[in-house]
Amino acid sequence: MSAGATTPPGSPSEERHDEHRQRRPGRRLLWILIVAAVLAVALLVGWLPHQKRNKEVDAKAKQQQNSVPVVEVQIVHGASAEQDLTLPGTVTPLKSVHIYAQASGFLKARYVDLGDTVRKGQLLGLISAPELDAMVSQQTAILQQSKDGVLTAQAALRLQQATYDRVHPLVLHGILSKQEDDTTLAAVESAQSNLEAAKNAVKAAQAAQSHAQSMADFEQIRSPIDGTVTARNVEVGSFVSASGPALGMTPLSATGSTGGPPTGGAQGGELFDVVDPRSMEIFVAVPEQDAPFVQTGQPVDLTFSEMPGQTFTGKVIRSSDSLSQQSRTLLAEVQVSDKQHRLRPGMFASAKMHYSAPTPGILIPGDSLLTMARGEFVPVVENNVIQMRPVHVGRDLGTQVYIVAGLKDGDLVVVNPNDLVKEGARVTTRPAPKGQQGQTGSSAGGKGSKQGGQDQNGGEGG
Repeated sequence: MSAGATTPPGSPSEERHDEHRQRRPGRRLLWILIVAAVLAVALLVGWLPHQKRNKEVDAKAKQQQNSVPVVEVQIVHGASAEQDLTLPGTVTPLKSVHIYAQASGFLKARYVDLGDTVRKGQLLGLISAPELDAMVSQQTAILQQSKDGVLTAQAALRLQQATYDRVHPLVLHGILSKQEDDTTLAAVESAQSNLEAAKNAVKAAQAAQSHAQSMADFEQIRSPIDGTVTARNVEVGSFVSASGPALGMTPLSATGSTGGPPTGGAQGGELFDVVDPRSMEIFVAVPEQDAPFVQTGQPVDLTFSEMPGQTFTGKVIRSSDSLSQQSRTLLAEVQVSDKQHRLRPGMFASAKMHYSAPTPGILIPGDSLLTMARGEFVPVVENNVIQMRPVHVGRDLGTQVYIVAGLKDGDLVVVNPNDLVKEGARVTTRPAPKGQQGQTGSSAGGKGSKQGGQDQNGGEGG
C-alpha cells in the first residue's frame, strides 16, 4: 500500500481511533473528581481542628468572663504581748582614752607599742621641750631670790625692833623726845610690811614655779588608765604639738604593700589610744516606734557572728532619752561584762531585747499591706467579697507588719493581692501556700524580730 493511500471506512484501525476519542472525556472527568475529592479532604482535615479550637477558646473565655477570680487568703490573729526586738549594735570599750600631747617638742623616747599592756600612770614616752626646762630653771631661780628677800626683810625687822627696844625706855625716862619714839616705831612697822611683801613674793614665785614644773611634767606621756595600747600614731623624732597633729611622719596607705599598722600621721594630735578590755558596752540605735519599750535595767541577749552558739547577757544602763533628728532613733547603751576578754572594740553585735507591748495588734504578711494615695489598706474577704480596710500600721518587720487598728482576730486577709483585688469584687478563696504562711511565723504567738531599720513593703492596689 502506498503512503498516500487512505484507510477505507470500516477498517479495524478506524474503529480503534473512534473508540479512543470516545474514552478521553470520561478520563478527564475522573481526574477532576479525584482532585476535587483530595481538596475537600484537605479542607476538612485543616478546618475542623481549627474550628474546634476556636470553639474551645470561646467557651473558655466565656467561662472566665462569667467566673470570679481566685485569691489566696490567710487567717490572721492577734499577736502576743511578749515581743522580741533584735537590733544591730557596736561594741565600745567602757574605758578608753585618746592621749594627746600637752607640750610641744620632739619625741625623745617611746617605751610602748601596739598591743602592749600598760598600767595607770605608766610612762609611755618622753617629749624634748628645752623651753619648758628653761622656764622651770628661771622660775626656780626667782623663787630662791624671793626666799632670800624674806631673809633680808627679817633681818631688817629685827634691827628695827632692837632699835625701838632701846629708844622706847629712854623716852619713858625723858631722856629722848617723843619724836624719837614715834620714828623708831614707824621703822619697825615698815620692816614688818616689807617682810610680809617678801613672803607674798615667795608665794607668787612658788606658784609660778609650780606652773612651770607642771608644764614640764607634760614632757612625760603617761597612761591615765589600765589597759592595752590600741593605736600608736607617733615615732621617735616626730615633732608633736599641743595645739595640732603630730608632724614628721608619713601616713601609711591602707592598701600599701607593707601590710603594717598605721603608726604615723596622727589625726587630731592623738599620740596613743589606750583601751581597757575588761568591760565593754554596746550602743544600739532603737527605732522611734520601739523607743517607748526600752527601759533602764532591761536585760539584753547579745550574740556575735564570731562566736556562734554563745550568748552574752547585758542590760540597758542608760539611754539618750531623746531621738536623733537625723535618724529618728533612740541611742541605748548596753553594758556587758567579759572577764575572758573575748569581746573586742568595734565588733558587730546582735542585741535582742524582750518587752511586753500593751497593744501589739494583728500580725499580717507584709505583702498584704497596700499603700495608696488615700492611705494604707489591707484587703479582707468577707462573704466572698473584697473589703479594703483602712488600717493603722504599728511595728514593721519587713516580711511581717503589726496592724494596731482596722483588723480583728480571725479576719481572712488576702496574701499578695493583684490588680483584680478591688473594693466590692467577688472572689473565690483558697488557703495560701505553706511557704507564704510560714513568712508570718507564729501568728498566734506574735513573736517577731527586726534586723536593722524599717523596711516598708507595700504596693499600689486597685
